[in-house]
Amino acid sequence: MDEEVLICQSCGMPMAAAEDFGTDADGGQCRDYCRHCRQEGKFTAEVELPEFIEMQVKIAVENLGMDEEEARAVAEMTLPELKRWQKE
Repeated sequence: MDEEVLICQSCGMPMAAAEDFGTDADGGQCRDYCRHCRQEGKFTAEVELPEFIEMQVKIAVENLGMDEEEARAVAEMTLPELKRWQKE
């Protein structure tokens, strides 16, 4: 049986392998956030959603070869739905 692939609740990255996961304050694996977004129980970028969207658009264009308009549309549609960005 295949293991469940979790999605980072900050950036949306799929997390399948142990090295994909971030860490909690105690050094244990964080199942909600990826290694790029959470280390030792803290977010690696303490930003508000609009700034985070800009960061993700830049990454998608530069590293994934996405068109900026497409990257922005995807980020604006998906990121607000993730746990980190939900308003309490």
